[in-house]
Amino acid sequence: MKIFAQGFRGMMPITVGIVPFGAVMGTVCADAQLSLFQSVGMNVFVFAGAAQLAAIELMSKNAESAVVLATGLIINLRFLLYSAALSPVVQNSSPLVKATSAYLLTDQTYAVMSAHQDRFQTNAQLVKFYFGAATCMALAWHLAVIAGYTFGSFAPKSFALDYAVPLSFVTLVVPTLKNRTYVYVMILSFVLAIFLRSLPLNLGLVVTALIALAVGIYLSKPQANPDGLGGSA
Repeated sequence: MKIFAQGFRGMMPITVGIVPFGAVMGTVCADAQLSLFQSVGMNVFVFAGAAQLAAIELMSKNAESAVVLATGLIINLRFLLYSAALSPVVQNSSPLVKATSAYLLTDQTYAVMSAHQDRFQTNAQLVKFYFGAATCMALAWHLAVIAGYTFGSFAPKSFALDYAVPLSFVTLVVPTLKNRTYVYVMILSFVLAIFLRSLPLNLGLVVTALIALAVGIYLSKPQANPDGLGGSA
């Protein structure tokens, strides 16, 4: 339970940006004439803020169900990358743990786990930390959405909530910049994200992540030693 509690506490600072966003999500559900039961059901079964907002907007415009589903899937393509990175951590876990880990996977939980993974000696410990962080994230999100639905968005309109979540990630990313390779990949990601943001179907983020991942792998490869060519004398 100690490691679980560490994960829970590790996520708490990030919820500062999640709670207002969740409140907005709840308000949008109410404005779209969804019942509280429908809003909570969507929150539980989808559990992906950006995809939920897009889906509600499309449904409000009477879009076809196939369009709503396709949009949600495209927005959530980044979770393929997260899942691939999480797979080695849970590979020796039970099917139930794997399924629960996949369900609870969010941008925030993955970021918190990545920022703290060097502190743990085994994957089992890291999984406990992950579940602690994921539990905190899920509670904050669900309660904020319910509060937003019931009481309306309690954040002032002057607050730029679009920036709250990205800024919370900055606090996690900066401490992980351990060497120049990390910094180079970060700068590349920043530039690509800006230039590719206009790609159709919101694919800019996915393309940026794939390119940055490939560059990071390349830069992390051990460089051949020219003095070692030709074998020993």
